[in-house]
Amino acid sequence: MVAKRHHASMQTVVPHLKKMTIEELNSELRKLGVSDDRYYLHGPFGSTDDNEKIALSVKKGKYKAEYEVYYRERGEKHFSRTFTDENDACEYILSKIQEELIIEKVQGVVGLGGMTVNERLYATGLMDEFDRAKKKNKIRAAQILRVLRLDEPSIKKILK
Repeated sequence: MVAKRHHASMQTVVPHLKKMTIEELNSELRKLGVSDDRYYLHGPFGSTDDNEKIALSVKKGKYKAEYEVYYRERGEKHFSRTFTDENDACEYILSKIQEELIIEKVQGVVGLGGMTVNERLYATGLMDEFDRAKKKNKIRAAQILRVLRLDEPSIKKILK
């Protein structure tokens, strides 16, 4: 049995210590090994177009710039969300892409439901990432555990 996608509880933004720009987001995505054809960051970064991928575009708002994050499929925008702060938009798109990467790892594991938490982390290659997140970023650690299909009481107990 292959693990299935779980999106409902994955809407958190992963906090960083300093404000993130679009250029810094692109750098972070490259560090994670995310290929340019998986994302579009308002022109100079990522793919040359926004079709069939997660995207961030900047547009003129009423009083200041607005940052829209969306997924375009067959010409239509899906799960569009607009931010007035560049950092918030960058953090959100980073969180969404990190979630996709975790889901891809989980989908490749057979029999996930019958495994312990440590076995799930090991089998998906997320052990080190989870250990780092548990120490420095509880939101990210909880995100990993949710994708591994742990229930909320178990997540709270593990992250206590």
